[in-house]
Amino acid sequence: MSDKGKSNLRIVETNWDEIEQKIREHRRKRLRAAAIVVAVCVAAAIVYYVYMQHKTYDDYLVTEEISRSDTSATHYLAYADGYLKYSNDGISYVTVSDTILWNQSYGMENPMVSICDSYVAVADRQGETVYVMSESGVACEISLNMPIARVEVAAQGTVAVLSEDSGTGYLSLYDKNGKLIAEGAIYLENSGIPMDIALSTDGNNLAVSIVDVSSGAAATTINFYNFSTAGQNQIDNLVAAYTYEETIIPELVYVSESRLIAFADTGVYTFNGSGTPTEGAVLTVSDEIQSVFYDDGYFGLVFSDATKDAGRIIKVYDTAGSEQVTIETEFSYDSIGFLDNHEIFLLNATQCSVFTLGGLQKFTYEFDEEVRGFFHESGFRHYVILKESATERVRLRLFPSLTEDEE
Repeated sequence: MSDKGKSNLRIVETNWDEIEQKIREHRRKRLRAAAIVVAVCVAAAIVYYVYMQHKTYDDYLVTEEISRSDTSATHYLAYADGYLKYSNDGISYVTVSDTILWNQSYGMENPMVSICDSYVAVADRQGETVYVMSESGVACEISLNMPIARVEVAAQGTVAVLSEDSGTGYLSLYDKNGKLIAEGAIYLENSGIPMDIALSTDGNNLAVSIVDVSSGAAATTINFYNFSTAGQNQIDNLVAAYTYEETIIPELVYVSESRLIAFADTGVYTFNGSGTPTEGAVLTVSDEIQSVFYDDGYFGLVFSDATKDAGRIIKVYDTAGSEQVTIETEFSYDSIGFLDNHEIFLLNATQCSVFTLGGLQKFTYEFDEEVRGFFHESGFRHYVILKESATERVRLRLFPSLTEDEE
């Protein structure tokens, strides 16, 4: 009999649950493998980052060089996406590529500059004019009829001015358009000599350091004024006053809207609160403070090291007064400060040294020509060096023989 028309095909029962389970297991294996690869890459990146962060660099690669010509009297300050350069003749906002974004000319014998976020105020010590600028250009010009002793600007353009004339100190507060907000006199024969002022970043709080020597021994009073609702019901907006006997406090700084740091000859006082400030941590020192520096997160005190001829001991604290690191160095610097990444830089005419907050000397170098400024750019190895005749964008490197591509 013929088998024609018959089929050898059979119906096979398929276990789809088993197939799906195998597919899921396969996908899990692939995900586990991918996760392991990613974890290894991340771990390697972290190890590399930590390794590079804990190296001391003694060379750099110039990634861009821009010719520049300024007088020897020009000063430089980090600002926005570039820097400010100022002298007796004027002040300019300049990009790293040397493009002038704005320029304000003037004639000043001793210009002083205050910066807060995007606002800048510049005035001549003992002059009678204040210029206020933002990133977009000149905001206003303020004229006074008394010699200016101090000027401070807030983040929204509010300007505080301390003037002095014929035995009287005079405080005045202006908005960003130059409109007078508040004013008042400090009679020196009754109150003492104003040493410094500080304006909070929001422009609501003004602190004044006043030294009184009438009793034969110096004492300093810090007056706190508030120009928001907290001070409206107080006489002359005075919300608090603290007096310290046998102490001189020549420098004040607001590091935020509500925290003030007062640098004294005997140590450091901190104050907290924007309505009615209260005393915070107090640092008392026995050695003479040689210089101070600060930013919005930290402050530093510099002392002489008695064991070394040119030795310096640098102690860095957070703004609450907690010590972060102690650095010992014999570097002879003309200027010291924080970069925008909180690293500490020391600079003289031909040498630079940079320390991390961990106390590591990250970079040290001796240049072949005069250096006017040193700034940080994004990235942990990228900086800007302002030399006498050029601006250099640089990247720190460990191996001088490598080219940019090889590195």
